[in-house]
Amino acid sequence: MEKLFKIYVYEEGELPLFHDGPCKNIYSSEGSLFRDLEFYDIYRTKDSDEALVFFLPFSVVKLVEYLFVPGDYRIPGIERTVVDYINTVSTKYPFWNRSLGADHFMLACHDWGPKTSKFVPNLFNKSIRVLCNANTSEGFNPSKDVTLPGLYLTGKLGGLLGGLSPSHRSILAFFAGGEHGHIRSLLFQHWKNSTDRDIQVHEYLPAGVSYSSMMRKSKFCLCPSGYEVGSPRIVEAIYAGCVPVIIKDGYVPPFSDVLNWKTFSVKVEVKEIPNLKKILMNISQRQYLRMQRRVKQVQRHFVVNETPKRFDIFHMTVHSIWLRRLNTETFKSMNTSLRVFRTILKSKLCLCPSGYEVGSPRIVEAIYAGCVPVIIKDGYVPPFSDALNWKTFSVKVEVKEIPNLKNILMNISQRQYSKLKKLEVSLARARSFIRQAALIRNLTSTHQDPDYVPRGPIYRNANAFHRSYLEMEKRFKIYVYEEGELPLFHDGPCKNIYSSEGSLFRDLEFYNIYRTKDYDKAMVFFLPFSVTKLVQYLYVPGDYKLPDIGRTVVDYINTISIKYPFWNISLGADHFMLACHDWGPQTSKFVPNLFNKSIRVLCNANTSEGFNPSKDVTLPELYLRTGKIGDLLGGLSPSHRSILAFFAGGEHGYIRSLLFQHWKNNKDRDIQVYEYLPMGVSYKSLMRKSKFCLCPSGYEVASPRIVEAIYAGCVPVIINDGYVPPFSDVLNWMTFSVNVEVKEIPNLKKILINISQRRYLRMQRRVKQVQRHFVVNETPKRFDIFHMTVHSIWLRRLNVQIKDFDD
Repeated sequence: MEKLFKIYVYEEGELPLFHDGPCKNIYSSEGSLFRDLEFYDIYRTKDSDEALVFFLPFSVVKLVEYLFVPGDYRIPGIERTVVDYINTVSTKYPFWNRSLGADHFMLACHDWGPKTSKFVPNLFNKSIRVLCNANTSEGFNPSKDVTLPGLYLTGKLGGLLGGLSPSHRSILAFFAGGEHGHIRSLLFQHWKNSTDRDIQVHEYLPAGVSYSSMMRKSKFCLCPSGYEVGSPRIVEAIYAGCVPVIIKDGYVPPFSDVLNWKTFSVKVEVKEIPNLKKILMNISQRQYLRMQRRVKQVQRHFVVNETPKRFDIFHMTVHSIWLRRLNTETFKSMNTSLRVFRTILKSKLCLCPSGYEVGSPRIVEAIYAGCVPVIIKDGYVPPFSDALNWKTFSVKVEVKEIPNLKNILMNISQRQYSKLKKLEVSLARARSFIRQAALIRNLTSTHQDPDYVPRGPIYRNANAFHRSYLEMEKRFKIYVYEEGELPLFHDGPCKNIYSSEGSLFRDLEFYNIYRTKDYDKAMVFFLPFSVTKLVQYLYVPGDYKLPDIGRTVVDYINTISIKYPFWNISLGADHFMLACHDWGPQTSKFVPNLFNKSIRVLCNANTSEGFNPSKDVTLPELYLRTGKIGDLLGGLSPSHRSILAFFAGGEHGYIRSLLFQHWKNNKDRDIQVYEYLPMGVSYKSLMRKSKFCLCPSGYEVASPRIVEAIYAGCVPVIINDGYVPPFSDVLNWMTFSVNVEVKEIPNLKKILINISQRRYLRMQRRVKQVQRHFVVNETPKRFDIFHMTVHSIWLRRLNVQIKDFDD
């Protein structure tokens, strides 16, 4: 960065709205960074052609101070100013238009920074936004945006740095501040005015008590969100040598792509506020001392200096911008130095020959770029070679072998630098075998199997399905992310209308035939959040925007995408989520790539709500009252089924209303439709003696009716708009079910009567045959509902080719 990075500050704009920010209030970070960007010349360039990034020098704090009209929260004056400024620089210079703003950055410590950026869509979506209010639920994107540490300076650091030694810190945890936002309200509810002096929480400090002295004698300093996530509390804690306790939803801590915050801070979930003391007391003295030492060590990265010093807050913030710029390639020619560095990033092998002397930065540059070093040096001893086995991550080529360099490198096994390619080769082989099998159109599979050989017209192609299933058993591996805790993660309901979700969670977590603990072997990655549990614990009645659910899902994706490379490699295309709740599709929309690219296993498989059969999977909905099938399977023989068609259920949605309008309370006993069953009449017994079971949509397309019909040996009559039946890429639903358009509900009896007895008997036989694919077993059995659902995921993964970063 120090060698290559250059920033061009647009000179357009005048004081007080541009080129300046506040240095002596709660937004001091903004003013401090403005000052250093404007006057510190190590990174600033006056030559726009040398610049790697361009700074848009408007101050959101000053815009609010001078242009906000009290009560008008649309802030039109601020909007006009920002839009006009972008129009000015994009008309005068070519740089904004060539990158659509991707190599530009703005700076804001005011809470309205994110809102202000939305006035220019490309500023919000593409530019680097350096924000104190780094809230993922408000669109903060850690891969392109930068968290600016909040500071509250009355001018200079002065006496803010320092604190008592750990042995003299008598207070376990401390906070003082206004009751701003729901998190602080919860904190005050449990700990303000508490008789427990270990946790001292104040809205107003007692007379004569100093805020800084309280921090300096506290072991842990509580840092809860206010109205927004950004606040100076974290930096104040670090200055005081006090371990920060971060209590925020959706906040991305500063410099977190470099700093490991787990080693010097404590993260407490909002729901755990009542257990705050227990959590802190469980941190051993030894662990606390280590954390406190690291807080002292990390101070240098948060210090503000009048003249910036290397590794201080200014340099660390610029470094965060530099990292984002490395992720972005502009449409036109780039600065030569950056092009060279990006070429290294794209290279598989980087040549590191000696110069006049054996030492050079080439080896370290290659390692930084994830490029395998090819060392061409005589007599060179690589660094740390007494500890590191260089043979495992570099190539040594003798000088005399330089003419044969290409042959040497071509002979290196492909797997040495890409396990992903090995997986893709395995999938390609499976695709080839399945295509060959599909050429055989027999009704019976030609493959041997000790348990079951698919046969008959219930399958679109029995041979292709069987070969695909066998290839899945042989190759398919699923990695379940271990992040996340009960009850929101790693579990689902097994005894209600969403039983499918809980059943599949259980089998994915505990059934080891597909699960792998080695993520390098995984072909897909499971995101184990339960939408049903998220709704149960986080939904606020009446608030259908579901902000807490959205924050939780966004935070989870951010967590695993920062900790592991897999989400970023595929943009989520080899990841899957699971949801039987009606709000599953809505929940996936909080992360655009989860909605657009990931495999979504959904009960609510409605094409009108974005369900995409080529990448998404229909999960059969189950209602297991005891968690087991019990006596649900079975029914009378066809000759003893006296009812033509049956349905019972609530009047949910317009399709059922139409069904009730035409057939409820009808004197025709062939079609029996009930909202409530008569006393003493069993739902199961009516299904078991019906030839056809009506399966109309409720509020959403999914319901347990179809699976219940199959269990009862009753031919399902599907009356849904936009519903994709389960396993329909394998099963031919036309052979064992009836599909009735909504407009044909008045003609229901006529349609069913016109099905001949011979055809009905064939369909009913096929319903019995297909039962095995919908059965839930305590321990999964081959070809049951668990294996069929996994097979559907396997087919979607076969459709996707993931390329490694170096391709």
